[in-house]
Amino acid sequence: MENVIFENRCQNQREASCETINRRKKIKIMEKLLLGLFLSCAGMIAVQGQTNGTSEILLPHNEIHLSTLESKIQEADAYWKKNKLDQAIQHYRMIIDKENIPAAYQSLVYLRLAEAQFEMNLKDDCRLTLSKIKMLAVIPAHHKLKVEELERKLDGLLINQKTSIPFYKKTVATFYVNSNPDSVNKIEMHGQTFNSIEKALDAARLLQKKTNLPQGTIEIVIEGATYSLDTSIRLNSENTGTPQNPYIIRSASSSKKVLVSGGKTLKYWHKETNPVILSRLPETSRNKVWYADLKENNINSIDSLVFGGFSSKRAEGGNSSFKTFPVPELFYEGSPQRMARWPNTHDTIVSLNEFKDARTTKWALDKDVWLHGYWKYLWADAYEKLKSVSPKNFLIELQPPFNQYGFGKSKWHVVNALSELDSPGEWYVSVEDKKIWYFPNTNFKPENCTLSLTGPAFQVENCDYLTIKDLDFRYIRGDGLVFTNCSNLTLANCSVKDASGTGIKIEGGNSHLVHSCTIESMGRGGIYVQAGDMQTLVSSGSIIENCKISDLSRIDRTYTPAILLEGVGIKVRNCLFSDIPSSAIRLEGNEMLIEMNEFTKCVMESDDQGAIDVYGNPLYRGNVIRWNFFRDIGIPNLHMVSGIRLDDSICGFGIYENLFLRSSHNQFGGIQIHGGKDNFIEGNIFADCHAAISQTAWGDEAWQKTLKLVNRPMYKAMHAFDWQSELWQTRYPDLKNLLIDSDRNYANDNQAINSKSLILRKSYKFQSFNDIILKRRSEITTISDYKKFLLPWHQIPFDKIGIYDAQFRSK
Repeated sequence: MENVIFENRCQNQREASCETINRRKKIKIMEKLLLGLFLSCAGMIAVQGQTNGTSEILLPHNEIHLSTLESKIQEADAYWKKNKLDQAIQHYRMIIDKENIPAAYQSLVYLRLAEAQFEMNLKDDCRLTLSKIKMLAVIPAHHKLKVEELERKLDGLLINQKTSIPFYKKTVATFYVNSNPDSVNKIEMHGQTFNSIEKALDAARLLQKKTNLPQGTIEIVIEGATYSLDTSIRLNSENTGTPQNPYIIRSASSSKKVLVSGGKTLKYWHKETNPVILSRLPETSRNKVWYADLKENNINSIDSLVFGGFSSKRAEGGNSSFKTFPVPELFYEGSPQRMARWPNTHDTIVSLNEFKDARTTKWALDKDVWLHGYWKYLWADAYEKLKSVSPKNFLIELQPPFNQYGFGKSKWHVVNALSELDSPGEWYVSVEDKKIWYFPNTNFKPENCTLSLTGPAFQVENCDYLTIKDLDFRYIRGDGLVFTNCSNLTLANCSVKDASGTGIKIEGGNSHLVHSCTIESMGRGGIYVQAGDMQTLVSSGSIIENCKISDLSRIDRTYTPAILLEGVGIKVRNCLFSDIPSSAIRLEGNEMLIEMNEFTKCVMESDDQGAIDVYGNPLYRGNVIRWNFFRDIGIPNLHMVSGIRLDDSICGFGIYENLFLRSSHNQFGGIQIHGGKDNFIEGNIFADCHAAISQTAWGDEAWQKTLKLVNRPMYKAMHAFDWQSELWQTRYPDLKNLLIDSDRNYANDNQAINSKSLILRKSYKFQSFNDIILKRRSEITTISDYKKFLLPWHQIPFDKIGIYDAQFRSK
């Protein structure tokens, strides 16, 4: 048995989630002695438990019973594997009739029976079995979903259908936009043409004021190749759509999308010849650097240059997100250029108090110099502004406020230093001087330089029944598209690329659909959706589907995931996530469904993270993660990386029928549970993982103490909702026992292929049922080879995972 020392790390919110693994020989020996003594008393405890009516809690008794149940299930399963369904059904019925099945396993056995009955076309029997499942005291979230879908199949209805993009047959009015001067105010057969989206919106607003407007869409159609933004496009309640007259803003052609650009071309550049500037440049680049005067390029200013980061006090935001600072960026021929930095390609690892280098004296002469680092932990980055440098010992002084975790032996680099402008593709900006310096590659073409200035592209508030589609948004300063309190919102076949913030932010409202969008090359994250009501548990009905999200977090490296979900009832389906330094999905809420997504090359820089990451609230309930493919998550030298991480007290998740390939390293398994309970891990395949599952147990005392600490963010999050109300207790009956039975989790029917361990650091409360370890490396060469490991009752739809061909998307 492996030991875990739970250390009290309650100094601040995120510090509590850093998991320290300590295996000491003396404690391990003591554990074995105590375990032997405990098991020797198991029979007496079991009898006593039966007398008191509490045998469900007494784990040694249950383990003996579960081994018997497990062998009987395996016997029935064997008949199904041989396609002898009638005999399998008979054995499942015998188990149900004769065995005293623990409550946590009843729905599993009943579902085996119901699924076998369905396969035998015994529909009436299947319905009867499903009705019995719904009467059980304990039904895990994923089993509820299975029951609902099996009932739909019995009724002849399809399940897991692709979501359709709303289609409207009638159009009541079309307003065309073309920024080409020759098209201004030209009346044509197809409608009126304006030179700006704002003017078209004004015309649409006047039209809406007319009474007896017939049913149909109000369309704003953008023509041409590029539409340049001078300011954000703003919509409010005066431009809201209605069920009768929804708004559509789109390109004239879905195959030739208009580029909506927030960037400004920098046409006028000059070779730097000022002796003062040249003396501050590295010697190797002095005759290779160009500068652009912003005023000469018709840019008044860029206001300011401010950075934040997850642990920065400048960036403090809401419970799950933190502030976006609209950092301007320079692009050459469509590629983001790197701010002048040192070191150029990696970080230096040294405490600031110990860093004494003469080069820092040149940093002090430069304006707007910042330092980016993982100052204390590899999961929390921040930017610190340079204030001054001591001329005597070269020590750095920073400008407050400092990051919230302090400083240690840090991993960091300097950003936006003219004195470090030494490599092709680097640039430096001085806000005060209103100039940009650039070290271009050979064959420099100034007209191909673009500076991002405007953002967000769309700022929409209190606007419903709106569709934005077939548009490409690029060179946005800050967040790409921002929607506040908008319902029945659809974003389809759009792309957001080269923005310094988050691609799409949706806060408030319900019934959102983000469909077949591409988000890449972002300074922060991909999509943020806050929808549904945690107080009343009203579902949002929001869906993110068939989206490709990659190459994120260029500026803020941590806690800027591809998708951040807050609220109730949001679905993420058929998406592809790749090339992300930290998490792909952060989930914070209830009754979310994450299914049929592909995760590859996520958590490639951060530590103590998962491709799907959930943190710090034991009230998150009803969440299901199924039918996803995790591949190449993390890199081997990172200590704590997993496919899915349930961090700090997460409970009640259903994680089933996923494939994890090379998705855990060192101290974490493919799924990591830190301090949570009543999570069900079922029917998954783990291949070439360090461990299939890992657990960091807290113990009852630490569990109860942590949940009751008033000064902890966890306590505040829990008490933001009346979870002891009848509504919450009825929806989630297991909340009645929230404070007891810590670390109790369930792993059922999982397969670990070429993995070193099934459950790493398994506590005695973690139940493993019908899990197996296999060694079959030579038989696995392609993804389709995993189909041979699928069990009849756990089918992973490999052919449905990932993005699919839509009307306008090729795979």
